[in-house]
Amino acid sequence: MIYGMCFDGSVVRGWGDDGRRLHFSNTWATGHKDQMEENYQRARQMGLTLFRDTVLWNESQHCPDYAWLDRLQITSNGQIELALNHYGLPEWIDEAMFWGGQAAEAMYELAYQIAHRYQGSFRSYNIGVELGIWTDWIATPNNRQWPFGGQPWWEVYRQTSAITIAIAKGLKDADPTCLTAMSEPWGWGDMPYPDQARPFATVLGQDDDVARQNNCLTWQQGHAGLLDIIGLNIYFDNDIAHMLVAARNLFPGKKVVVAETANIYRPDCHPPALWWAKFETLSEADLEVSWNPGFSMLNHELGEAMAGNLLSSDGTRHWQKP
Repeated sequence: MIYGMCFDGSVVRGWGDDGRRLHFSNTWATGHKDQMEENYQRARQMGLTLFRDTVLWNESQHCPDYAWLDRLQITSNGQIELALNHYGLPEWIDEAMFWGGQAAEAMYELAYQIAHRYQGSFRSYNIGVELGIWTDWIATPNNRQWPFGGQPWWEVYRQTSAITIAIAKGLKDADPTCLTAMSEPWGWGDMPYPDQARPFATVLGQDDDVARQNNCLTWQQGHAGLLDIIGLNIYFDNDIAHMLVAARNLFPGKKVVVAETANIYRPDCHPPALWWAKFETLSEADLEVSWNPGFSMLNHELGEAMAGNLLSSDGTRHWQKP
């Protein structure tokens, strides 16, 4: 098993469970932006070799934050997957652009710029961390994340999936050799795997009768070359071997990784060494398994510190590769 972890860069622009306004990026809120190099040094000392980090935007110049990305490029050593969207677009993209389709055009251009400038620097790009959840938060009945609007799920997915496909196309047009990934919840609840897998299938251009019935045809914009890596976010102790088999059967020929895992619900009872042991028993030497949150982060429900991280901002390391 190959160990990795995520420096969570999720963005919350909306409302918490208690009705309070939440507006933060975890890259900034946790202090990771300022101490990024130190965090990577500590993580590598723990024996980790794979990482995920997140793009930041220069809001005043309407472009990527190149100072931040240059630092990540120096730090990467080919080990960092760079996420271009984790629940939040650049804030200069307004509601009219989101609902009118111009957001997808803007994200294509931004993705193109990043892939062109940083060819070969990052191990992969994540075109959308949990596209399904991002859509859920915007759509009714949740309606808790920008741009709100009170729109039904399929109307929101028409926009969010088009944005995600545009990001993939921008990356691949700028650097055809780059690898693209997505990560989605896997093995959560009773939802059938084909429904959980819809975001992957949409980007891959796979025919979707349910989407057609709901007049959402964005899968027709996708194609098989836009996505290389299927990332599974596994947080529940179900049949892990079966979860991997299900993904591999749905997407033959694509690399399948565990993009996120952790026992964030009971970290006191199941610390990383015990939780990761569940994956080690699969005896898959090349299986990539990444912990989240690797570094302290604020949760999306109340904006409070989440437990179960491998690193803390005070310099504490909570795990060491055996």
